[in-house]
Amino acid sequence: MAAVAAHKGIKPQRLAVDIERISQTGSTWQTRFGVRVDFGSGLSSREQAILFNSARQCEVHKLLTGEMVFDYTWAQDGTVRPSTQ
Repeated sequence: MAAVAAHKGIKPQRLAVDIERISQTGSTWQTRFGVRVDFGSGLSSREQAILFNSARQCEVHKLLTGEMVFDYTWAQDGTVRPSTQ
């Protein structure tokens, strides 16, 4: 958000993000995050929307909301082998 604010000439009083992790179990494991963005005062609705949308489209958000696949390997005597399980 800070980079977008600087690029757009937006001068927020504050840029703070609070994240609360809420984990739930059920038929599948789900991790839910509650995110609160604080810009302080003095920004127009348009400026707030620009910064808020930049937070929702950042690379970390994309990583956390995308599909994750883990390819495991194991090593024995210096030789790496793919896992068969």
